[in-house]
Amino acid sequence: MLRAIIWMLMYLVVSPVLQAKPCDSVESLAWLVGNWSSKSSKVKINESWKQVSKKSFEGSGSTYSLKKNKIVSSESLRLVEMSGEIFYLAKVASNELPIAFKLTSCTDKTAIFENSKHDFPKKLSYQLTEDGNITVFVSGEKGKGFSIDFIGIRDNKTGIHSK
Repeated sequence: MLRAIIWMLMYLVVSPVLQAKPCDSVESLAWLVGNWSSKSSKVKINESWKQVSKKSFEGSGSTYSLKKNKIVSSESLRLVEMSGEIFYLAKVASNELPIAFKLTSCTDKTAIFENSKHDFPKKLSYQLTEDGNITVFVSGEKGKGFSIDFIGIRDNKTGIHSK
């Protein structure tokens, strides 16, 4: 009986470790590659990612105001693998230097990047949805924030999600 309890405890401790797929390289985040768009009644948000090497992705994001009929913000993005860790770097106009967020949690469908010292956001959570789209949760203190539901942009000629 004691042996069965020990095996059960070992299974409970080891099983989540075996099931969790650590993201030890940017290549494990390949599901982010592509062009993504979100639209509301006020804005259209685009985000694009491409892999430029085995250790980095480049991206960009922009917010277009439908009322003002112009881009109101843009950012340069990077995913970089350095010293066995992965960082999300965002360069926005309001900051002189890029802001770094460290990958703190990852599965084959999620990636969470955090920087507790940044004012806002403190956490960026990317999630691949069941229908192949992406939801991004942007949060600050006490989880307050917002989410963006991105849809993959399809190539007009082929109808295929652009990668």
